[in-house]
Amino acid sequence: MSLFGCGAAGGRDAGEPMMKRRRVAIGVGLFAGAAGVVLALAACTRTLILNQTKERTGNITVVFVNNTDADASFSFGTWNAWDRSPGAIDFQQNTVPAHTVSDAATLTCERNAAIGTDDLVERVLATSADDTDTFDPEAFDSVVHFSRAEGTSSAGELPTEGTALGLEVLLGIDYSCEDQIIFTFNADPDAPGGFRIDFEVIQDALPNE
Repeated sequence: MSLFGCGAAGGRDAGEPMMKRRRVAIGVGLFAGAAGVVLALAACTRTLILNQTKERTGNITVVFVNNTDADASFSFGTWNAWDRSPGAIDFQQNTVPAHTVSDAATLTCERNAAIGTDDLVERVLATSADDTDTFDPEAFDSVVHFSRAEGTSSAGELPTEGTALGLEVLLGIDYSCEDQIIFTFNADPDAPGGFRIDFEVIQDALPNE
């Protein structure tokens, strides 16, 4: 049977016209579905090409804006997901108090930048980037932790209020080298964990050297 449901040539009975219309309708639906797959693959291919060919030189900066009533604790970093050696990750952690804005953190410009994602956690563990005296296990997760616990307590960075799903952005798609990425934390009762992360990019925030 062809894509449009046409069978082999041969005798036809009185019911063929209706069956043929049904087959054509099914075939059109399959064609539309296939076209959607092709478009999705084309978009995916374009994303891969842009991410792989974009110049990767210098740094980016990231700033965190906490618009919530809770302190936010999290891990973030940049790495090249296509380097499956695996290559190193520029890894940092931070706690941003409620209703404050962090200082800008500088990171190596890489093909992937993320805050609290499974891929980030995987790369940190694979490269032992967590093996430092300053590593904070309470801020290390595939989500961002929000807490109102006292900062001096042992639970100061545990998610007593909720979490936000991590967010990853891509070089060539979302940002370029020398840009500044601003991650904003907002309370959102409809989001998993009760919080969400938004982002915006300030282009060429860093001067070219």
